[in-house]
Amino acid sequence: MVSVDEVELLPDPDQHKVLAATLERVNRASNLARAAALSAGAFEGPPLREVVKGEVERAKLPEQFVRLITERVAASLRRRAGKQPKFSTYQSLTMPASAYTWKTSDRVTMLTAAGRRTVAVRVDRSRGDLRPPLAGRPASLVYRNGEFELHAADVARSDDDD
Repeated sequence: MVSVDEVELLPDPDQHKVLAATLERVNRASNLARAAALSAGAFEGPPLREVVKGEVERAKLPEQFVRLITERVAASLRRRAGKQPKFSTYQSLTMPASAYTWKTSDRVTMLTAAGRRTVAVRVDRSRGDLRPPLAGRPASLVYRNGEFELHAADVARSDDDD
């Protein structure tokens, strides 16, 4: 059952591939950026951003991902004690509200590795609200059991705690 804070995405096969590629490429770029940052001693600020920007360009991701990856790599580097866990292939990705455009309640245009894509969503009509369910809220792109969902992001929780 999808709650008020979750939206099930209904991508067509091509959109499904783009969403999967987005998670794969962002997480791979995050791992490479974290490794490069560790070797360069860039743990925050402009030096870290430059390292991340280079990895985003190499991964051929849109520039909008630089800030997102910088934030998640910086959070990972702050938890440096012991062995560093890697970002898993399909680990969720939290994006700000500006990464999503809700023109109607049953479709969302979102940032992907291939630019912006409009994806249909399943809306729970029983909630009695005509507004888009996650409009104006940061959300995490989650891949679970072969399906994609958007979850309202808890501001106090990082997407890396999954």
